[in-house]
Amino acid sequence: MTRMHPVLPLLIAVTLMTVCACDTTWQNAAPRSGEGELPGPHTGAYDPLPAGTDLNVNFEALFCPDDPVITLELALIDQVRDALAMDGGSYDEGSNPFRIRYAVYNLRNADVVQHLIDAHAEGVDVQVLMEADQLDPERDWNWADEALIAAGFEYAPDHDAMTDAQRVTADLVGIDDYGLMHLKARLFETPDGARALSGSMNPGDNAVFNDETLHLINDPRIVARYRGAYDAVLEDRDFDNHWDEGEAVNVLFTPVASGPRPSVRLLEWLEEEDEQILLMVYSLRDLTAPGIAGSLLDILQERIDSGVPVYVITDRKQSDDYYDTTEDELRAIGAHVWEVRNESTEYTAMHHKVAVLGRTDIRVVTDAANWSRSALGSSSQGATNIESMLFIDSGALDGDRTGQRYLAQWLRVLDRYDGWGADDGEPTFTDVFGALSAQAGWPALPVYFVVDDAYTDWGEMVYVRGDLAELGAWGEEHMGVPLVTDAGSYPTWHCPVATELPLGTPLQWKAVAGYDGSSVRWEGGGNHHGTVQLPALVADSPQVLRQAWR
Repeated sequence: MTRMHPVLPLLIAVTLMTVCACDTTWQNAAPRSGEGELPGPHTGAYDPLPAGTDLNVNFEALFCPDDPVITLELALIDQVRDALAMDGGSYDEGSNPFRIRYAVYNLRNADVVQHLIDAHAEGVDVQVLMEADQLDPERDWNWADEALIAAGFEYAPDHDAMTDAQRVTADLVGIDDYGLMHLKARLFETPDGARALSGSMNPGDNAVFNDETLHLINDPRIVARYRGAYDAVLEDRDFDNHWDEGEAVNVLFTPVASGPRPSVRLLEWLEEEDEQILLMVYSLRDLTAPGIAGSLLDILQERIDSGVPVYVITDRKQSDDYYDTTEDELRAIGAHVWEVRNESTEYTAMHHKVAVLGRTDIRVVTDAANWSRSALGSSSQGATNIESMLFIDSGALDGDRTGQRYLAQWLRVLDRYDGWGADDGEPTFTDVFGALSAQAGWPALPVYFVVDDAYTDWGEMVYVRGDLAELGAWGEEHMGVPLVTDAGSYPTWHCPVATELPLGTPLQWKAVAGYDGSSVRWEGGGNHHGTVQLPALVADSPQVLRQAWR
């Protein structure tokens, strides 16, 4: 099935963010398997925001290292700075409506630190709450706190010792609790409103190479929850949680003073799932919760016995803990488990904390909280860490758009670590994707190709050829996807109708030029790589894979 998307002509006229398109320096004629990847760690964290970006979207999930997460964060800081500059006012502390507030485990990204320093110097009320163990000017490895203090940030090493007045004036505050201050929440406020960022991603240096999630949140109800949580942390209070039945998104925090516990809702959602359970969790332990019969392992075993497939990706640094055997117990009950290691740098990780539940009406559990007893507590004890957990009913939120982005990203992460489960007898990515995508209700997406700078001889046509049958199987099945051009757009060529492909499909492709039925000439360089995925931050746009002819 093919179809024309109504906004395609506009998309062809602008430069869109490409999806994981990587080149090598060698030149070749036809594609060669496995080639085309950058030799070192690649991150899209600093890519430009895509054309048509909507920063006012109600809720959006971005993923590192594939989406422009740092670019987005810097843009939100600069929006507050620009709004203050346009306002032209000067405000006393405590009455300044132009505020940036961070409650994060650590802060070491040089660009984020500098933008916060610049915002502070320009009169924005900037305040950073951070885990006290990460915030110590005497430690050589942590330079960011020294930079902030040198720039005039008033430093308070222990929030417990602060007066109410100091909570207003302090700019850099250490949170020294029994457990970890493990939030990753950022708030950006002007007189026109407030928005939040939250997820698994710290604003750190190595984080741009991690597998991470970062959410852009404009929903006033959810932003208010994060604002209330920020105040509770600063004032050293446990959280009063609220669950709004019928709402598409809820967020719960620990430690809990009142209201539902996130661990209870997590296990309830797992108990209810009857299609598929896909997990990618950095630190994964066998959880229990008050009022829930059985542990996480008991619930997953019951789901597996009922025919629900369970697939788990976890970080090997965590799963290799001598005192915990959760991953082995998961395999024993019939789950597939990949223990992976992100080797981009010495300190990088598969750092997601995500459950993707279902494929036709997807629900997602995500945000900052690991699946551990310190983060979520147990049936008999409360949590010690300060954490957040988002619960997303994607069908109700946006017709499953967010859920499908999570579903495709889970597959993307598994593809990235394909082979890590071989020693444990786990299937390959190809086998897993084949089994999942063959199920009834698996979504398909329209994909458009655009090739710029494709100069041709008179009568030549440009095609896209790739490793999928729909793309001609490198020319073995057909010429490829035909592209068109005209006098106004040449030498840009585009496909006038979409190619429908299963969500999450990894693909490789190149452009060729030739005459119908004759031999073709290939563009140079390595294969372009992509994943069939809804684009971030442009909710009404289809996926466009765009490259210049080489």
